[in-house]
Amino acid sequence: MKPTTVIAACLILAACGRATDASEAPRAAVPQAAAPPSGWAREVAPVGDGNPLNVPPAVYPAMPARFTDPAALAPKGWRIEHRLSGDISADGVADMVLVLKQNDPANVVRNEGFGPDAFDTNPRLLIVALGRDGGYDLVARNHTFIGRPLQPTLDDALESAPEIQNGTLSIPLHFFTSAGGWTMFNSVSRFRWRDDALRLVGHDYSEVARNTGQTLDRSVNLLTGRVSTVRSTIDVDKDPPAVWSTRPVGPLLTIDQLGDGLEYNPTADDADVEEPA
Repeated sequence: MKPTTVIAACLILAACGRATDASEAPRAAVPQAAAPPSGWAREVAPVGDGNPLNVPPAVYPAMPARFTDPAALAPKGWRIEHRLSGDISADGVADMVLVLKQNDPANVVRNEGFGPDAFDTNPRLLIVALGRDGGYDLVARNHTFIGRPLQPTLDDALESAPEIQNGTLSIPLHFFTSAGGWTMFNSVSRFRWRDDALRLVGHDYSEVARNTGQTLDRSVNLLTGRVSTVRSTIDVDKDPPAVWSTRPVGPLLTIDQLGDGLEYNPTADDADVEEPA
């Protein structure tokens, strides 16, 4: 019997390079993103309807449009959880990606149901800054793709660190619930800076149904439309060959258009249609 963690790890390692190495299909026209503002204003994000734990609204700090020291982006009550360096804009200059996390005791709420008694709902903030003229221009920030923890029965979605390789930012997310569902999955979303925005260029998805043992591994290259699908079960020693298919190549979505990364799957409705030999 193969451990479910091995399934997910193998998928991620095997598929990580497919979007970056493959030749690109002609790209559809993509509207230009708005130019970066002169500064990023303070932002308040309410939890919304259905808030039984009385989780406070998230308050995201104001930030400068340009900086040299990343510490300037992490005011009191925030910390830099992950700091990445690499060229994601293909200009030969190292860029910076930060994941900030708030550290406010008010966001650790009491939970009387399933899950931890003290539930940490502190939010994260993803920062993208392009290297220019000896400093960095803050060109994007996002607090929805790595969603705020709001369900005590869910594992932390960001249990592994993002990384930059071959000009591509990869963000791994994890879904596991200790109550209320049988499905667990890991995903890796791959982004590049294109047309003045951080855009999704590839996505890997590895799912296990804990009640049936069925598995699904799927990888899509959004630059070429190529999709690899493997369906199997956890009790086999060797998975069947991948089924390759092609999906239409459309405009590349920005990270702000994707919403919560755990809820976005570009191939969720794809049928397993094998290409003719």
